[in-house]
Amino acid sequence: MKRTICTISALLLAGALFAQSLSGYDIMKKSDEVPDPKTSSSTATLTIHSKKGNDRIRKVTMKSKEYGDVSKSVIVFNSPKDVAGTCYLTFDYEDDDKDSDNWLYMPAMKKTRRIASSGSESEGSFMGTDFTYQDMGDRSLNKYDYNLLGEEAIDGVECYKVECISKAHTEKDPRNIVYIAKSDFIMRRCEFYDRQDQLHRILYCTDFTTIDGYTTATMLKMENVQTGTWSLIATENIVYNADDIDDSLFTVAAMEKGRIR
Repeated sequence: MKRTICTISALLLAGALFAQSLSGYDIMKKSDEVPDPKTSSSTATLTIHSKKGNDRIRKVTMKSKEYGDVSKSVIVFNSPKDVAGTCYLTFDYEDDDKDSDNWLYMPAMKKTRRIASSGSESEGSFMGTDFTYQDMGDRSLNKYDYNLLGEEAIDGVECYKVECISKAHTEKDPRNIVYIAKSDFIMRRCEFYDRQDQLHRILYCTDFTTIDGYTTATMLKMENVQTGTWSLIATENIVYNADDIDDSLFTVAAMEKGRIR
């Protein structure tokens, strides 16, 4: 019995030392490496809340598929009529040094536009929301320096508090503070600070559920604390690892032909 107790104590101590030895980069890398489903399909209601208190509602469909070293995803707007058929296609690469590829198709213009993965264009508002184009994809780990600031509970969940500083120093929000759950390394919140180091936006990840073993936030709210506006993505009808998602959906041609529903 004494040997068993000693062994358990040693394991607990080893676990504590391991946790203490994690750097900010280690935590963000573990978060980045959390397994994703092979495919994902869902619908969502996008609410855009103005400074005057008015709400605009958008209905969207989202699909994604993993292809080894690249993850392809597409968002299509279904309603209202003035934005219906608008699509955003993203290729995110596993290579930390490779930027994502992004395309936006707007039916009214009957034209597909390539969206830069970095720079002022990527930091622009995504379809009039408080999310940017950059927010809609993955961010390269190697573009930031990381500092572990400590630990803090978010919605009752113990989290690592990690500071992420852009190496380029030219971004609109060059410093972020990310809260990563200690239990599963999934982000619970992110604070974005502008070039004057003033809090600019806050991303709240809430209403978590487990679907086929994958912990999923069904509510993503981006609040602009400087303007008083916010945008909320409420996701539903989530299906993971389905076999019926056609590869051809993740193409510019599919967007332009209105094939994605």
